[in-house]
Amino acid sequence: MANTIEFPTGPTTGNMTLEVPDNWPAPPEGPPNILVASVPCKININWTIPSPHNMALGGSFQLRAYVESIGPGPEMQLGPTLNVPVDPGRTDYDRTINIGGGTLLGEGEIHNGVPVSGVYKIIAVLQHMNPGPTWISGFAEDSIKMFLSP
Repeated sequence: MANTIEFPTGPTTGNMTLEVPDNWPAPPEGPPNILVASVPCKININWTIPSPHNMALGGSFQLRAYVESIGPGPEMQLGPTLNVPVDPGRTDYDRTINIGGGTLLGEGEIHNGVPVSGVYKIIAVLQHMNPGPTWISGFAEDSIKMFLSP
């Protein structure tokens, strides 16, 4: 799902997308919004910096991914915080955050004494740093994903 990055001056937006591809063992089977909790998965994040901002920015981008359980379940940061250096003149950026198998609980597994739905919303947050946070920031979210028990 596409979202925007906000800039304080025109053009005032850039695009940001997030995708969590299917992680079923090969060959891929089933709907792409259902993953296997015990199998590693990845979060692909892409963003664009429009001209003239792409020529004027310095510093770096801080990129983080979070998950929120729908119903009882864990809510946490997924993977490490990534620091991506700004490359002056570059417009397109992409990074992948790898998520280990078993990081998220599958449906019916127990969290704080309660079975979880295994359904999660995943979001990526981008913040421009130069050297501290600037006004340039954005986020992208993926459609809700369901993780089946191992």
